[in-house]
Amino acid sequence: MALDSQKIQIHPTAVQAEIKDISLVDAIREGDQAAFEQLFFEYHPALIRFANSITRSKELSRDTVQDVFLKIWRNRDQWNIHSSLKVYLYQSVRNQALNLLEKQNNRYKLKENLHIDYSPSMNIWEEGFQKKLELPEEDAKRIMTIWMLVEKMPDRRRLVFELHRKDGLSYKEIAKVLDLSVKTVENHIGQAIRYLREQLGQEKNL
Repeated sequence: MALDSQKIQIHPTAVQAEIKDISLVDAIREGDQAAFEQLFFEYHPALIRFANSITRSKELSRDTVQDVFLKIWRNRDQWNIHSSLKVYLYQSVRNQALNLLEKQNNRYKLKENLHIDYSPSMNIWEEGFQKKLELPEEDAKRIMTIWMLVEKMPDRRRLVFELHRKDGLSYKEIAKVLDLSVKTVENHIGQAIRYLREQLGQEKNL
């Protein structure tokens, strides 16, 4: 099974997404609580997962995402974004996660947590993916193997690969979120795929 087909969501077209995001931002800026709740429920699960990939802490992940959304709501009348909404949210979560790690002097705990197995949120994602696409057991196990291998990649490469394959971010969006060049993102994806091919038997359709 090709990795390109292994996606949890079907993303809307770029134009549709941009129009929707502009409408959401405008409504929230005007104090529309329903629009804010829509934004929260649409992005919260993915942002929690992303925060956890940085902090390796469920508690810090929840605090990170909560702080980002609270800041948006409290400063809604002055809320302006200069990129796509998705990029803005991921950038905000990344910055807040790093700030919390630094403030709480969490480096030692982070180092310890790097040795833990797959996070529960990852397992839940895989189970939901299998159920939604009604995958055969063999394919589901293969996907799980792939993501377990991804967990063993260097942190930056893992983050790049997850943002592209799980969250559907483009190379350009990932570059903005992680403050990298597009070429660096391309290199990370290429290295990740080569690593997976080596581990899974040199399959060319990854």
